[in-house]
Order: sequence, then structure tokens, then C-alpha cells
Amino acid sequence: MKRIVLVIAALCLALYVGGVGHGAGDLLPILSASISKASDDALELTAEAVRQDSLEGNATSVYLTATGRTPEQLLSEVEQMLAGQLYLSHARTIVVDESVAEQNFAPIVQTLLTRSDVRLTLRIAVARRLPEAIIVRAQAVAEEIPGAALGALLDAHAKRGGLPDLPLCRIADRMLSGQDFSLPALTLTPDGRVIPAGSAHFHAGHLTHFSRGDTDAR
Repeated sequence: MKRIVLVIAALCLALYVGGVGHGAGDLLPILSASISKASDDALELTAEAVRQDSLEGNATSVYLTATGRTPEQLLSEVEQMLAGQLYLSHARTIVVDESVAEQNFAPIVQTLLTRSDVRLTLRIAVARRLPEAIIVRAQAVAEEIPGAALGALLDAHAKRGGLPDLPLCRIADRMLSGQDFSLPALTLTPDGRVIPAGSAHFHAGHLTHFSRGDTDAR
């Protein structure tokens, strides 16, 4: 219930007028994001922000894309797009592709931990056999905002035991102590719904393999 209240609060705070990042007072909460490897070996981030033109209007998703050599550069690029007001305290999910999970996972976790506006309950998932941005952009069946639905999907399956229950705080603990850990893997159905695709297993902070698991759609 508390998470639902936080999401509603994020939508109410998203009073956004005009183009993305054009007003110094604009506020666009980020609900979800994806990180992948670009063609030149740089990193690419796609962030889903919530836009609401008025308290009575419907909230809609706005997608921002940035590239950089490091996770810090990615967030800096998005911050510039939002006129210096990057707002991550309502972000629920980050999805990474397999290449990032294999090669760049630790720096992403470290960067997230250095930001005071990132919740330690943030969940990280791995896109399995498809581009991670497709999952972040996938239309929700039951909820209007894809990022809210994606967060609810991961929370629900983690509580039922169908997916690993390892938010950011526990990931950091496992990595610091040198333990292996597993994260949720996600894919799409042929009609474009996000579903669990088993678990992504990590050793020494790097993706090593996948295993099968729950495949219920949201």
C-alpha cells in the first residue's frame, strides 16, 4: 500500500508544462529506466519520466535517451535535459541488457548508491534475449503508466517467490561481501506484454547465466 501511495504522489508532483526540460521549475519524476551497450561500446540510457499537464489531466510517459562512457555521464546528460532537476526518488525499476550485466554492472550499482535521491528498494532486472529499452517502453495491461506496472510486476512476483527478491540495498550487500546473487530476468510475449523469464545469476558482480522461472504475464 505504501508503494502505491508513493507512485500516486509522484504523479501528483509531475506538473509539467511545455517541452521536456524547458522550464527551470519543471519537475519530471523518473519511474523506470534501462541501460544498454551502444554500438561504439558507450552506454545508453532510456528513462521513463511522468508528465502531467494539470492535476485533472491524465499522466503520460515521456522517454529521454542519453549516452555516455560511464553511468555518471548518463545521469548527467539526463539532468541537463531536465534543466538540472533529475528526480530519481520515485524510480522503481532499472532494466539492463545482458552486455551491461556481464561487463558494467558494478559501476552502475556504485553510481546509484552515491545518489541520495535513489531508493534502496529500487529493483534491477536483466532483459533476456531482447533490447532492454523495449521492456521499459512496453505498454501496461492493467495500469496506464508502464513504469508503475513494471515495478508492481516485480514486487508481486518477488513476494510470491517467483522471482529473486533483491532490491538495491541487498545487491550492494552481496557484492560487498563477495557473494553470488540472482536478479529477475524479463522478456516479452509475442503480443508485447512483459513477463518474467527466470533468474539472472551473478558471480563476482558479473552475469554468468540464466535459469528458468515464473512466466506469468502482467
